[in-house]
Amino acid sequence: MKNPMPGRGSRGFSLIEMLVVMALMLALVSLGIPALQNALHQSKMRGMVQEITVAMRLARIDAIKTSSQGIVQIVPSTGPGVLPLVRAFSDRNSDGKLDATDPVLASFYLPTGVSFEDEAGKLDKDSVDDFSVDPAAGPKMAIFTLDGSIQEPGAFRISDPYGNHMEVRVGLPKATARIEVRKFESGEWVSNGDKGKAWTWN
Repeated sequence: MKNPMPGRGSRGFSLIEMLVVMALMLALVSLGIPALQNALHQSKMRGMVQEITVAMRLARIDAIKTSSQGIVQIVPSTGPGVLPLVRAFSDRNSDGKLDATDPVLASFYLPTGVSFEDEAGKLDKDSVDDFSVDPAAGPKMAIFTLDGSIQEPGAFRISDPYGNHMEVRVGLPKATARIEVRKFESGEWVSNGDKGKAWTWN
């Protein structure tokens, strides 16, 4: 009785075939990693400005609803292990400070790799453009008055390690307190789609 001839399927893959497949997989992964990193840091920046925008709207609505001040402020890191954050609160006694009886409307930390920094490299307190003076000598704050207007226009600015800079600006006219998200590109702050161009990312 003859033994059946072993077919190719019974041998599996050769070492050369496995190495070729692994090399192809490695090439595909290495091509995809930069795109994945780009998408990841874009999402961090976009997510953060969206959070700040929501905090601004919450503070403005609360100011109108409660006939008091709504405040949004940045709280820079004070040392290792202390994460920087953005906070919005209802300033019921209009003293410009967060008291024990003032409700916190929103509070969230900056994600890793995102910092309070402007396009000129100014950090934390110095990165804030205009807004109202903090009576406690902290960074300037966005203060919405009881009619929903912004006390002083300004912007909070954030950056990532790749040189991307974004801002959430509350602009003129004061009465409407228009909130706009912009990115620093080609030497100026622009909204997405300005002059028919989408933002580019480093």
